Amino acid sequence: MSEIHQVCREHLDDLYAFYGESKGVKIARKHISWYTKGLVGSAAFRYAMNQIPDIPAQLAAIDEFFGRLAEADARLRYEAEPPQELAA
Repeated sequence: MSEIHQVCREHLDDLYAFYGESKGVKIARKHISWYTKGLVGSAAFRYAMNQIPDIPAQLAAIDEFFGRLAEADARLRYEAEPPQELAA
């Protein structure tokens, strides 16, 4: 869990440095979604992330999300996906 958190933060720092705050925050949303997809509680987190307007708030939200997951378990936990029906 901590490795994904660290890689995500480093990636976001690079995005913000390259694009600046306004564009960087918007572009970061897509990347944050990729880093968190399927993790427990990530759907609500991604929805909330799309409302965050600045870098400090985005980083605080990332830290809080991964912190909660790490407290629950140091390993990745994915939400169960519904079974896919076989096409007949």
